[in-house]
Amino acid sequence: METLTAWIIDRLGVWYSPEQLMVALVGAASFCVVLAGWMLVNVFTDPVRSRLSASANPLGSNSGTRDNIDNSYEKYRSLLLPSNANLLSRTTQRLNHAGFHFRRHLFQYYALRMLLIVGLPVALLVIVMMIPGRTLNSLLQVAVLAAVIGYIAPSFVLDRLIKRRQRTINRAMPDALDLLVVCSEAGLSFDAALQKVAAEISFSQPVLAEELGVVIAEVRAGVDRRQAYTNLINRTGVDEIRGLMSIINQSMRFGVSIAETLRIYSEEFRDRRLQAAEATAAKIGAKLIFPLAMCLLPCFMLIVFVPFALNIMKAFQFLG
Repeated sequence: METLTAWIIDRLGVWYSPEQLMVALVGAASFCVVLAGWMLVNVFTDPVRSRLSASANPLGSNSGTRDNIDNSYEKYRSLLLPSNANLLSRTTQRLNHAGFHFRRHLFQYYALRMLLIVGLPVALLVIVMMIPGRTLNSLLQVAVLAAVIGYIAPSFVLDRLIKRRQRTINRAMPDALDLLVVCSEAGLSFDAALQKVAAEISFSQPVLAEELGVVIAEVRAGVDRRQAYTNLINRTGVDEIRGLMSIINQSMRFGVSIAETLRIYSEEFRDRRLQAAEATAAKIGAKLIFPLAMCLLPCFMLIVFVPFALNIMKAFQFLG
């Protein structure tokens, strides 16, 4: 930190003190935060854009508004989005798995990361500068640590959202499979069965019902069924849905009964869930070793050896 500070001071000139340098850095960071916040607010509060959106969408449908909002972010593409296409593809896939399916969510994710990278150091620097006895090295360390946290925090939160959403879908799969089997055996087509299942589980399992509703809407719009099922797999990233859509495609391709296929897959799915539960239960013994050793073993040692040690001390005192 001292070398970096000396280098910055040498580059800026010898007439700048470390305190003046820190004030300048805080001012520049504050300007960046205000600029980023203004860019985000400008997308939603521009009256001209709102009037154009209303005139282009007189019936009040959401599709036109979403397209206008997504297009409004394109002018900030070079500023917000990285140039690495593979990184953008992975981030888009992760956002889809978390339930953020629109393109504007990609811009908002990187805008939030940029805002945290700049905003957290500014906030912490303002707080630390109020503490007496501070040094320039400590301020720079706090700023660097805050910037690293601002860079990592959005990705960490996104991973947690992905896991929670996939766990919700996994828990909803058994009921949905049972309903699919019942509807298929009752004579409904697979599309009608999906629609019925989505309507029945819309209150208890809204996440899975929403995804099934998207599949139904895509098929009605003319999208090929296989492509609609592939889109469902890409949006969720759940292995159970990937297996279900795979066997559905194979049954449609080879003319096998969908009801029988769903019944077999439902039984296999329940067997896998039972095996997973048994595997988790088998790991409990190994996982309990550390808390037992750290919590119960010291207490056990105290109960066993302390009375014995006290009796020995009393015996030596008696002999003495």
